[in-house]
This record gives sequence, structure tokens and C-alpha cells, in this order.
Amino acid sequence: MMGMESMGGEFRLGRPFGIPLTINKLLAGFVAVIFGFAFLSKAPLEGAWIVILLVSVLLHEWAHALTARAAGDTVLKVALHLFGGVTYRAGRGGPKADFRITAAGPLVNVIVAGGAWLALRLAGAELPHWAAVVLALTLWINAVLAIFNLLPIHPMDGGRMTRIALSRRVGAGPGARIALGISFATLFLTGGYFVLTSGVNIIVIVLLVQMFMLNVTELRQVGTPSTDETRLVLGRWWRERRERAAARRAERAARSAAPDLEPSPFRRAAAINRDEEVLRDGRKVLEKAADRGLAALSPEERRLLMLHRRLIEIRVDSPSGDPSPDDLRLLEMHVRLGMSAQLH
Repeated sequence: MMGMESMGGEFRLGRPFGIPLTINKLLAGFVAVIFGFAFLSKAPLEGAWIVILLVSVLLHEWAHALTARAAGDTVLKVALHLFGGVTYRAGRGGPKADFRITAAGPLVNVIVAGGAWLALRLAGAELPHWAAVVLALTLWINAVLAIFNLLPIHPMDGGRMTRIALSRRVGAGPGARIALGISFATLFLTGGYFVLTSGVNIIVIVLLVQMFMLNVTELRQVGTPSTDETRLVLGRWWRERRERAAARRAERAARSAAPDLEPSPFRRAAAINRDEEVLRDGRKVLEKAADRGLAALSPEERRLLMLHRRLIEIRVDSPSGDPSPDDLRLLEMHVRLGMSAQLH
């Protein structure tokens, strides 16, 4: 998840991959208490989920950070906090790079979940109990992280990707407002789903309230989403898209019909002049080669000699079937010159 602020103080955990890494003190204490209690109770698997969740979030943020650095952006730090993680970067690069950077986090969670599923599928009953538990937790935690982050809710990755995609098609301002309207709608639907299926859950409520406040803050920045603006902007984009598609179809039709069209008279004249130039200058180079040998020719003269021979062959093999004596003589000179070069 990108763009959510950290709360409280932070511990520095070094610079993996050359990127500063910090963890919120409350989160560090929360992880230590849960896993420490499970470890002291001689049931470390009971607390393994919090460690796997922390590592999965870290992999998610590192995917953002490393993709951003590969795209030429400057990554300031990666921070882990109570509600996920934040990748702080300078924000260089265009919309395409921004979209790839944002999509990298959920993609890594999908890959990790797929790897855990594949390991469970292939190993099956041969896995030790602890390994099966760890892989199952890895599968479900990363699947939930991927799905949750892909929801089009601001400031989740899905919300950011929706905004980038819409901004590229309908403009930055309308795209941001339409994406925010989608974010509010998805947020209310998600909240209703959790309330109906899971009842009152304090963690879910706190998370949804924070998401709602972040959306309200964004609302003050980009403006209120409007149904009329959404309908107008998307209608204009759809018409432009259809017009571009029609233009491409017309262009393809014109290209397919191009071979049947009469060549331009200017192109015919240029080709005729070029052939005459090759015949005239090629004869001189052929005579020079016959007198002094191929070694006396420059690279440009050799290329001209090859063009001259090819043109003479075309004239001799013309459909009329009546080549001129001069062309036959020139072709014979080319043949003898080629045989002489092979002998040497």
C-alpha cells in the first residue's frame, strides 16, 4: 500500500537493497508481544501469522521500491506501520511508469501466493505439519493482501491505478474525481459486506474509518465527484475512442488497397533516372574492373558494379525475349569478371 502515513515513532532496520527501512514502534511491539507469547507458550505456529504478514507487507513495499528505482525514480525509504506499509519516493516518471510501480506490489503478493499454492499442491501429505501451516498461512495472507490492495479505494494500489488509468484517458482533474467517486462507492460496499458477513470487528472498523478520512482529505484536494461530469467525460472519451478506431480501420483498408493503385509519376521518374545513372556509371566501373581487376575498385564502386549486373540481368530476362547485343556483351563481361575473381 502506498501513500498512507505512519503513526508514532519509528525504529530503523538498516538499508536493505540500499533503501532505508523503518518500522513503527507500536507495530514492532505488537509483533513482539503476539509472537513472543506464542513462542513462550511453546506454540510458535500460533504466532506465525503475524511474522508472515509482516514479511508479506515488506515484500509488497520492496516491490514498489525496487520497481521505482529501476524506472529511474529516487526511493527515499520504506516504512512499515500499523495499517500496512509506505514507499516514499520522489515521484519521477510518467503515468506508465507510475502504473507499473503501483502494480508491482500486488503482483508480488500474487506470485508469493501462487508459489505457496503450488508447493502445497505438489508436496501434499509429504510436507511436515509446520511447513504445511506456514505455506497455508502464506497463501491466504498474500491472497488477501493482493485482493485488498487491488480494490479501487484511495489510497490503496487499486485506487491509485484506477486514477492513473482514468487520468490518461479523460484528463487529470476529471480522472481524479471519477476515481474518487469509485473509491467512495467501493469503500461503502466493502464496509457493508464486512458488517453483514463478519459483524462488528474493531480492526475492520478502525481501518474503514481511516480509509474514509483519507478519502475525505482527498476530496478537499481534487473536488467533489459529479455524476454529470462523469457521464460527459466518459461519453466524450468513448466517442473519441470510436473515432480513432474508425480512423485506424480506414488506414488499414487504404494500405491493403495501396498495391492496386497506380504508382506516383514522380516515383516512376526517380526510378528511371536512377536506373539510367546505374547503367551509365556501372559501364565505366565494369570497364575499369576488366582492365585493372576487382582489387582496383573502391567499396562504393563494387556496390555499383553489383547493381549494374543485376540491372543488366533484368534487362536481358525481360518479357520481350529480345535482349540487345550491348546488354548481352555487358553481361558476358560481368560473367568473365566473376569467373576471374573466383580463380584468383
